[in-house]
Amino acid sequence: MNHTYFQELISLHIDNELTDAQSAELFAHLAECNPCRSFLKTTMIIRSHIAHNQLADVPQSLDRRVLGFREQILRPAARNARLAPLWWTRISIPLPAAASLAFLIVFCSLLFAPIVASEKDNSAKPPAEAITNIPPEIQKQLELYR
Repeated sequence: MNHTYFQELISLHIDNELTDAQSAELFAHLAECNPCRSFLKTTMIIRSHIAHNQLADVPQSLDRRVLGFREQILRPAARNARLAPLWWTRISIPLPAAASLAFLIVFCSLLFAPIVASEKDNSAKPPAEAITNIPPEIQKQLELYR
């Protein structure tokens, strides 16, 4: 592994964020690596200096600008988070469901239309036996209406 990886482990060690396995790995490497030991020593000196000495005062206007910039970055994400449930519940599920239902209705009507049409044609025609059993006087009257 390279020195950058172990320097990141050193930073995590200073912040007390290392696991036991990572600590063992770091100290095994520090036993053999002079550059990483000097990095640890320098980092500890800087941390001690920051903890004991007052650093330059930061104006409150800078704090407000930084926090305002942070809010500007987070604001679009919050707006998108509010719109996500609206999209999911009101558009993304009902719209495809309605389209699927409309497709199913059109498909079934086209599929069963020939069957329904042929049943209507058969029911409209009287059986041949019924036509032959009609008395001749009534048959003449029916021919007049045709």
